[in-house]
Amino acid sequence: METAMDGAPALSGEGLSLEGLIEAYGDGVLQLAYFYTQDRGAAEDLFQEVFTRVYVNLGRFRGQASPKTWIYRITVNLCRDRFRSGAVRRVLLVGEEILGVLLPPHPPVEDVILAEVEKGALLDAIMALRLEFREVVLLYYYEEMETPEVARVLGLSEGTVRSRLYRARAKLKEMLKGEAEDEQE
Repeated sequence: METAMDGAPALSGEGLSLEGLIEAYGDGVLQLAYFYTQDRGAAEDLFQEVFTRVYVNLGRFRGQASPKTWIYRITVNLCRDRFRSGAVRRVLLVGEEILGVLLPPHPPVEDVILAEVEKGALLDAIMALRLEFREVVLLYYYEEMETPEVARVLGLSEGTVRSRLYRARAKLKEMLKGEAEDEQE
């Protein structure tokens, strides 16, 4: 598949291909949907709905935003709609597929256990955040979007995104510090 300099699918004479968009952004869409719904089946349903909408509206895509921003905006809107409906209120099951973390082959057992504990504690803390903080953390840190792109995806100002990131980091630090103190006792 041909790609642009930023790794996004390149625009061809006939536009973007659905297959190329799924290949480039499918994992991120599924991960984002999972963070909202906390349910693998619901995330997969949202994945299908996102790319159905992308397919239906592909001819209308004018390129004013990057394809990534456009697709993530659709994902966030669908997830918010589902979240508002109250259909999704599940408990997070932590798994490596969530973060896409690949550990080096055969690390020391203690390192693996410590990494899993830390990853689980961090994910638990992130999932305990209010949705407005959780979504900026996910997009900024896990999807590695810059603040302006996060703002476009969420329909917020850059200042609001920066403020939410600051507040989310403070809450996470407080939560994780409290956990560490509990373990020392």
